[in-house]
Amino acid sequence: MPHLVITRNFQDALKGMREFKDEYNYAALTGEPSTFKMAVLSDNGFCGLWELETGPWILGLGTYEPSFIPTVVGHASSLDIRVTIPRTWLKVSLEKRSEWNFLLITSTPIQSNRYVVEELNSVVEINEFIERCAPDSSTRPGDSEILFWHGIRGYAGELLSIGGTVRWRNGTTMVVSIATDPIARGKSMAQEVTASLVKRLFGLGEPAVGLGVWAQNAPAIRAYEKVGFRLAEEFVSGPLLLP
Repeated sequence: MPHLVITRNFQDALKGMREFKDEYNYAALTGEPSTFKMAVLSDNGFCGLWELETGPWILGLGTYEPSFIPTVVGHASSLDIRVTIPRTWLKVSLEKRSEWNFLLITSTPIQSNRYVVEELNSVVEINEFIERCAPDSSTRPGDSEILFWHGIRGYAGELLSIGGTVRWRNGTTMVVSIATDPIARGKSMAQEVTASLVKRLFGLGEPAVGLGVWAQNAPAIRAYEKVGFRLAEEFVSGPLLLP
């Protein structure tokens, strides 16, 4: 039997995460002290509970232990629990499964300078572009965590590709809502916008930048890898399905 430890101290939980993942893993980056409730640590696994405005959220990392989920659920304020766990935790049942990868970059981004990338400031223009080209994007202008947006325009001034950045409450920065007009796809524009965003964040002193991408979106993953992102973890998210 693995040695299990329950902690309600966020710093102890954070240390536990970093024992078996590097300091920039997704769990450490998303860790929010003000909403953290408790965690269960094993010799090589982690399962934590955060209480967000939207309800309980379970975050797992490392090796799955059968006692993880039942123990954490017992401390949740509601049974409507959102879960983010490694895709290797196959024994955890979810009502819906969204498979995605967490990518990370800690070195200078690779940028071709093939296009002129500019800062975007029009909320209306950005929103209209996202609605038309990437309606499933979870981050929009007006979100409290937004830092800035960059984009590439065509000869007539029309937007062809965009992307934004956010700073989470714990200080972590992420690239979000990268989108390209269908007529301009396959021309490395998203790659160039992403590199521009990362370069600016590094210029502001950020040590690392994260990015989430759907696991099945192979073209996007290749583009981000060309910028310099690396795979940090493979996750699945969704509502927890209790027995």
